[in-house]
Amino acid sequence: MTGRNKSTDRRGQILRTAAALFIKNGYSDTHVRDIASLCGINISTLYHYIGSKHNILEMFLVYSYDILEKFINQHRESLYNSDPVETLRKSLERYISIVDENQDLVVFWYQEAKDLTPLQFQKQIRLEEHIVQFYEELISWGNKNGSFSVKDVKLVANNIIVTCDMWAFRRWMIRKHFTLKDFNKRQIETIMTQVMSNS
Repeated sequence: MTGRNKSTDRRGQILRTAAALFIKNGYSDTHVRDIASLCGINISTLYHYIGSKHNILEMFLVYSYDILEKFINQHRESLYNSDPVETLRKSLERYISIVDENQDLVVFWYQEAKDLTPLQFQKQIRLEEHIVQFYEELISWGNKNGSFSVKDVKLVANNIIVTCDMWAFRRWMIRKHFTLKDFNKRQIETIMTQVMSNS
């Protein structure tokens, strides 16, 4: 693993840890030493990665954007060159795995966005729009070639995001009844039924 990859992995660990603490204790009551302690590093090392606690919120946005941009680019390459049904299935499998890997960050966006500055909040809105637009594009392509039958593309695209994100923000309930594998399979089936029979 290169030094850059190690740095990226460490930064991701710090951000996921910070998100979990912000959810548990609130942003204002979470201290830098708490984040460092849970990450198993000293405070000076932590500051090397984040600069300050205030910077973490901006880093959340950059980190989330990078993850979603990589996801979108991977699936957009095959968007018009393969079966939209298969592209949708594969993208959903990957998106749910991203939610699982970053579940505390997902929950943070749903319940702690109030701590963002107005400018940061607008960036978060654009981030959400970015992933929704990808699914709008995919669904529209499926409509055009006859694979899907969706009238309200924007609403269904938003439904897809919320359906997948449920693994994170409803985890205390969902995980009593479903494994990740079961959740993945059933939610994909639900979404596929919706886009192929929507009227």
